[in-house]
Amino acid sequence: MDDGSSDNTDEVVGKYVEKDSRFKYYHRPNEHLPGGNGARNYGFKMSQGEYIQWFDSDDLMVPKKLERKLEFMINHSLDMVVSNTVNFHPDKTNSRPYDLNYDLLINPENFISQCIGWITNDALIKKSIISIKFNEKVKSGQEYNFFSRLLFCDLKVDYIKKDLSMRRMHDNSIQTNLQSDNIQKKKELVFNELLLLNDIYSKAPKSVKNRAFKRIFRFSLETTNAFRMPAYKKQIFKFMLNKNEFVFLRYFSSWLILNLLTGKGYFVFKKYSNAYH
Repeated sequence: MDDGSSDNTDEVVGKYVEKDSRFKYYHRPNEHLPGGNGARNYGFKMSQGEYIQWFDSDDLMVPKKLERKLEFMINHSLDMVVSNTVNFHPDKTNSRPYDLNYDLLINPENFISQCIGWITNDALIKKSIISIKFNEKVKSGQEYNFFSRLLFCDLKVDYIKKDLSMRRMHDNSIQTNLQSDNIQKKKELVFNELLLLNDIYSKAPKSVKNRAFKRIFRFSLETTNAFRMPAYKKQIFKFMLNKNEFVFLRYFSSWLILNLLTGKGYFVFKKYSNAYH
């Protein structure tokens, strides 16, 4: 799936397509937004197989990754199997996206609270159980949004306890850029929390909602200068009013007014956090 490359990708990939008809090569159409999620959604639409393994173009699979995962999935009658990934950096050091605790249940609450986690490369999924799409408005944390919603579907998931992918970390990657700009990262998190909460609100337990409310409040506070208004204020008020979340609005409005008038108000967040979490 070509997301708008400007190099000789057509020529390179075209040679593989000519050699083996199993390879399919598509360009993302304009009806899908630029970025990973638009490409994944269009790739899913064009796919013809029984299983889906989204995988980024510059990352690496270990030998027999797909074979091992498919065998494990079939043997255990699963809808989705999750492996693990190792990050490799330009300075030749390694890290992990997540340190998986295999003893924890795979469920929406554990995933959303990030007690467990994985990236897109890690999941092999039966196509027939995928009833949602990647949210193309999300620029970072794309797999977090997708799998948080997918886990609310009725599916059977388990881990294959192996490192089966290598993720290439670039200095100009979205993750790296956001890590170097902590304020922008937190603003993105406010936006992402609102999008996810809107999708799962009717299904989510109270603990998941409370976590999202607290993160929206905290990240808004931490990214707003004294005597200024927070980012996404209109979206926050609109969502909370639509959901009748008046307790949150009372505390959030108190902080906002105090910050505008005095440049202070952190104690309001502390009261909210202590009283309702």
